[in-house]
Amino acid sequence: MKVFKKILSILGTILLVILLAVVVVMFNARLSGEAPSVFGYQVFRVSSGSMEPELMIGDVILIKEAEPQDIQKGDIVTYKGEEGDLDDKFITHKMIEDPQLVDGRYVFHTQGIYEGAVPDPDWYEDQLLGEFVCKIPFIDSVYSFFLKPYGLITFVLIIIVLFG
Repeated sequence: MKVFKKILSILGTILLVILLAVVVVMFNARLSGEAPSVFGYQVFRVSSGSMEPELMIGDVILIKEAEPQDIQKGDIVTYKGEEGDLDDKFITHKMIEDPQLVDGRYVFHTQGIYEGAVPDPDWYEDQLLGEFVCKIPFIDSVYSFFLKPYGLITFVLIIIVLFG
């Protein structure tokens, strides 16, 4: 029985350290206006219908850092907008043609896939965050739960139990 309690204590401590590390990384990234990245991967939540029906509002997606020369027509990428309505927003859209090398910099041409979508303004390689890897189906439910008041209370109670 003592061994079981010791194992639970160790697992609880490891879980708490991981949770705190994730919170610190997320908090630091949000304060700096950057997307949080862990081992070259980033998690985003889809907030508009521009990619429906492939990506629905509320979907949680995983993005992997990518080199500009590895991106091709048809890939779904995430970038940070720098002009107009897209300024300082993270946009996930489909490549409508291969990136083009202009004056030593890659220029990207993307667009949402919903009916009636118009192409995004051209953007450059320094705005590229990464390429879409997959949707994370269970996380969107958890994320939505914790955004609600009772979810926040549950989160606080979990932290208290872990510290206890």
